[in-house]
Amino acid sequence: MPALAFLLAGAAYGQNQPQPHFEVASIKPGGDIFSTKPQLTPGRLRWTTQLSYLIGYAYGLDFSRISGTHLGVVYAVEATFKPSATDGQVRLMLHSLLADRFQMRFHRATAEVDGYAISIGRGGIRMKEASAAEDSAQETESYVAATLPATGLTEVRARRGSISQLAETLGRITGMPLWDLTGLQGKYDFTFRFSQDVGADIQTDAPSLATAVQESLALTLRKQKGPLETLVVDSIEQPSEN
Repeated sequence: MPALAFLLAGAAYGQNQPQPHFEVASIKPGGDIFSTKPQLTPGRLRWTTQLSYLIGYAYGLDFSRISGTHLGVVYAVEATFKPSATDGQVRLMLHSLLADRFQMRFHRATAEVDGYAISIGRGGIRMKEASAAEDSAQETESYVAATLPATGLTEVRARRGSISQLAETLGRITGMPLWDLTGLQGKYDFTFRFSQDVGADIQTDAPSLATAVQESLALTLRKQKGPLETLVVDSIEQPSEN
């Protein structure tokens, strides 16, 4: 869900009803090992992670766009909620958790930066849209992930992934923001490989990122400037007792 959608959802809750909260939430020190994605099942969230990832997930931003102190501390969070709650509602519950238990205070900042725009190429998209049967079966797995199968080579694989998820993944790889200008709202399955910008002594048959995206997905990458929203944590405390 795009960051704007989270802002609109939060505004709607603020106008119409109290901010949602978890039914029960446990927060404990998490040690040194953590994951970057939450374990979500109907009615339950389990996640041992750094505060930067927890905040980023709550507000729909990549962890690299969260700044402040003590954000590398790891906590084990386990919370319960109504099984019918949507992903957006769970994130709003995390807003409450961060405000109530961590006493987090923050502000947003936006800067004009260099990045890439993702657009639909000529002739339309070339991706396989996930089948409706998976949605009706309440298939919940949705991701766009990158792996390094060989030196100088990156593989991007999506299962029921969105273009916004693709933009986030490629942004982490390139270190630059990507803006989704496609208007596509579907969920797609795809795989493509591209060569990294590595030393001249390493050869690969894979195309560049821009070429791979164009040839495999029929999407285009174009350099441009655009707004980058960040979240600055002004203060955050150790969580209150469970």
